[in-house]
Amino acid sequence: MKKVIFYAIMMAIVPFVSSSFADGLKVGFVDAQKVFETSDEGKRVQAKVEEYVMSRQKIIDIEEKELRTMEEDLRKQASLLSPEATKMKQDEMQKKFAAYQQKARAMNKEVQEKKVESNKAFFKTLESAIKATANKEGYTFVLDKNKEGGPVLYSDDASDITDKVIDQLNIMTKK
Repeated sequence: MKKVIFYAIMMAIVPFVSSSFADGLKVGFVDAQKVFETSDEGKRVQAKVEEYVMSRQKIIDIEEKELRTMEEDLRKQASLLSPEATKMKQDEMQKKFAAYQQKARAMNKEVQEKKVESNKAFFKTLESAIKATANKEGYTFVLDKNKEGGPVLYSDDASDITDKVIDQLNIMTKK
């Protein structure tokens, strides 16, 4: 929403701006998704999130395996158990399944929150790298050149500072 308002204001102001101001205007473009996918910090964030997802998935897998074993045992023992004992085992299994589903939902929510938190931290660092690059290179504006569409439909390659931002980000986050 902020982007839409920003671009609407820019479109309204541009016709009234003097040509001398426009002569000093230097606009650059960054493909933030490419930076996220190819920078050292972006790769580090992605690996950390993936590791977190895998740790949560292992917990879910263990509980799922326990449920399957329980179900298999019930099937094997069904003919030997009394109807009351079978009903008791089925009730116990249903309770465990409900607890499993609740835990899976909670962990899924936890994973989503972790992804959002990690992305926010990354993009805050990215913003710092963009500012540093823009100041060093003399850019007045830097816009996000999104592959899925968006406000920038075309830009020449000379205005694309994505690789410079990746280099700056790698320098800033070198560990």
